[in-house]
Amino acid sequence: MCTILDVAREAGVSVASVSRVINGSGPVSVKTTAKVKQAIKKLNYQPNIWGRRLRRKESRMLLVLVPNIHNPFYASIVSGIEDSAKLGGYGIMLCITNRNKDKEYEFLKLLKSGQADGAVMMTLEKQEKRLFRDLFGATSLPPVVQCCEYCDSKELPFVAIDNLAAAKQAVEYLISIGHRRIGFIGSVNRFISSELRLQGYRGALTAAGLEVSPEYEVYADEDYGFRSGMLAAKELLGRQGRPSAIFCISDVLALGAIRAAREVGIVPGRGLSVLGFDDVESATMFHPLLTTVSQPRYEMGRVSADMLIRMLENGDGASRVYLEHQIILRESTAANR
Repeated sequence: MCTILDVAREAGVSVASVSRVINGSGPVSVKTTAKVKQAIKKLNYQPNIWGRRLRRKESRMLLVLVPNIHNPFYASIVSGIEDSAKLGGYGIMLCITNRNKDKEYEFLKLLKSGQADGAVMMTLEKQEKRLFRDLFGATSLPPVVQCCEYCDSKELPFVAIDNLAAAKQAVEYLISIGHRRIGFIGSVNRFISSELRLQGYRGALTAAGLEVSPEYEVYADEDYGFRSGMLAAKELLGRQGRPSAIFCISDVLALGAIRAAREVGIVPGRGLSVLGFDDVESATMFHPLLTTVSQPRYEMGRVSADMLIRMLENGDGASRVYLEHQIILRESTAANR
């Protein structure tokens, strides 16, 4: 197996010169660089990447923390992260926390120990900056980019959409097609997206002069599961003066609401309008096709990874990036006549 010493002998230069050419560090003449590259090509030399990473104290590995893998929302984000990381010469390690803070803590220890260089996190709740303080100290923050969810720290960068504006726009659409009794299905969690979407729902009703009623707000489990969406919708549809439309904070919840409507004898898309959030693939797998707020999930992942790599390699500071959302109109909503 060819070594760096063999390359140096073939090129007639020092090992240090070969190392500088390979790593792009230090001054090397054009002539020496040409000799080294020619020797590398002739000998088919492959640098010892792992040894180089150990010497530089870098792993070229990025952590990707997700709450779960059964929600299809995360798949496209992870794909964007992986593609961007690969272009930058990094691998990724998928870390599934299952909303377990002890697991999250253990994964982040990999940053502290140098087994990973940085992390993209989709697991952070609104008031979770203390997690980093406990691990890294009060004055030191790790190379972390928050994606779609973020805590209330101004020091940590994030990539997301404007959840409040998106939810408000979605409910305004329902109002514009004649709905006045609009229900809400949220989730019992402490994610900032859930809070902002609730604020957007309430804000749209208030701006239109409609009553904000706790009777029209129900909450599914924290995992946004299909079954929990069904149960929440059945509870909402069983109440006096049931809503003519429901705004759900995720597509999976919305699909559960559509199933619930059918089971109680309501025709979704005609007798009940349902509007989701995320635009996951399953939103177009069943009828009625789901009207939803589309998040640019792949782009969110790609931008998050790019931002993290710039932090690691160029020392870029914290920044906040909001990407554009879009309301996708399909069959699950109709005018209230």
